[in-house]
Amino acid sequence: VDSFTRNIIDMGPPGPHQGNGGKFLILPPGYDEADFEGIVPQGVYTIARSRSYAVWLLLRGFLKDGKPDYSSQLFRNGIKIYPLSAAVNPPEMEFIEGTGTEFNTVHSANYKFYEELYAVIDREPIEFLDPELRGLFASIGIQKGRPFVPDERMKKILKQAAKLGNATVRALFWYERDQSEFLYEGSYWKRGMIGNSHEYLKDQGLGGRNIDARAKYFYMATFNSPAMVWKLIGKGSQYAWGYLDSKGDYLDGGKSYKLNLPGDAPAEKFMSVVVYDSQTRSMLQTGQPYPNKNNKRDKMITNDDGSIDLYFGPKSPKGKEANWIQTVPKKGWFCLLRLYSPTEPWFDKTWRPGEIELVK
Repeated sequence: VDSFTRNIIDMGPPGPHQGNGGKFLILPPGYDEADFEGIVPQGVYTIARSRSYAVWLLLRGFLKDGKPDYSSQLFRNGIKIYPLSAAVNPPEMEFIEGTGTEFNTVHSANYKFYEELYAVIDREPIEFLDPELRGLFASIGIQKGRPFVPDERMKKILKQAAKLGNATVRALFWYERDQSEFLYEGSYWKRGMIGNSHEYLKDQGLGGRNIDARAKYFYMATFNSPAMVWKLIGKGSQYAWGYLDSKGDYLDGGKSYKLNLPGDAPAEKFMSVVVYDSQTRSMLQTGQPYPNKNNKRDKMITNDDGSIDLYFGPKSPKGKEANWIQTVPKKGWFCLLRLYSPTEPWFDKTWRPGEIELVK
């Protein structure tokens, strides 16, 4: 994706090479294929264009026999990223171990947000954003090639605006009024993306861009792709948000809950439920190694009908430790149901998760 999180191209099974490997040439702004005529061999590269100088790539490896070793070696042996000028003799890749590293992955919610925004606008080419957005940013003093030095009056306005913007987008997510966002009638599970569009287009674009849907998604998550939205049997991924219990109440880290997941999970790779901190929108930090359960990694207790009951709360029900995800008192939480390589029962809704039930 580019610096605006616009999709450039998919790789892996949903991509043009169907997971069989290939070479991609990502062209920077201001370039097209004609600029490389005679330099790039025909038919060697799949060519894609970025509207920003900075791009980022997210690859997900799957566990094999409950271990990451296989995927780790695939990445280390198979991924080669280099400038086109070094194609004849690519430099050795450097992989940085991130396990156990703590760092902040969310934008500031105060005046510093505008400094972060300015840094991106000033770095990227002018065509990175359309004139309308550039005009909005310029109205508060953020313009490419010019210093961002608001006076005290403007700083005060921006500080207040950051607070209001943060509160507004939280309300958009936590107090949903668009009924089309809910996956099932009479359910509180929400779609990963409203309108089944990774571009947040309403009614196949006839209703324009749903900017509220885009704002709330990127407040809670990062990265998007057509493969996270489109119906791709056995490829890509699908998601559902759970942030309310069966009565419509917000999830409380000091209370206990149960979630029933039917058997025959509609995911060829794996299905998981991950718990997040409502404030940081990052995985909830508890005494457990992972704030999640994975149907391929974890050995959970299965009911006679093949379904699995997951338990959430500060303490595990007796004998249910294998199915328990710990929560933290005085902290709100929400969860994400993730399906990788989803199958037909997810799309036709013959398989659906139960509601999150409060256990008294």
